[in-house]
Amino acid sequence: MTPRLRAAAVFFAALSACACAAAAGAAVVPPLPPLPEPVGSLLGSSQPAQSAPQSSAKGARTATTTSASAALERLVIAQINVVRREHRLPRLTVSRQLARAGREHARQLAVAGHFSHNWSDGAPFGAWIRRFYPVGAAHRWNAGENLAWAPPELTAQQAVEMWLASPEHRRIMLTKSWRQIGLGAVRADNAGGVYSGQSVVILAAEFGTRG
Repeated sequence: MTPRLRAAAVFFAALSACACAAAAGAAVVPPLPPLPEPVGSLLGSSQPAQSAPQSSAKGARTATTTSASAALERLVIAQINVVRREHRLPRLTVSRQLARAGREHARQLAVAGHFSHNWSDGAPFGAWIRRFYPVGAAHRWNAGENLAWAPPELTAQQAVEMWLASPEHRRIMLTKSWRQIGLGAVRADNAGGVYSGQSVVILAAEFGTRG
């Protein structure tokens, strides 16, 4: 059976964009995440490894359990840097703040049964990402996110190839100005909502520039 993959991307700078795409061979078009509000890029001039069982989003008798995959997180970051090197782009360094953001977002999506750039409380990406990756005294601040969910057998190469196959995901991964990255890879069993009680892996790749 061909694995079904779901992906979504969002970028915040002077302009914002949101896209949702499925990899080749997917049988169902995934839900479109809400269009985020723009966040200015020029400012000043203008992690637990495993969560406790939670009730599923639709109130089913089963419980959603989540666990982070540090190995997959490292492999996806490495693969992204391989692709960026091939395009003569700067290597991204790991940000603990962005890593925590990615892991927490992936986990709350699993527990809530959602697939969206918004947080479960409705906060848009441009607002909640600052809780983890604050502007501080920076004069320039950008952030972006790629999301994906797929069967647990998803490999790092498959995830990156899926994002590369979509113009919006590709644009975000290959944005020259990024300097940092954080990756959340969370496996969810009995995931409710849009995941229909399946076992899935949810990826949240957070990109950032701050200076």
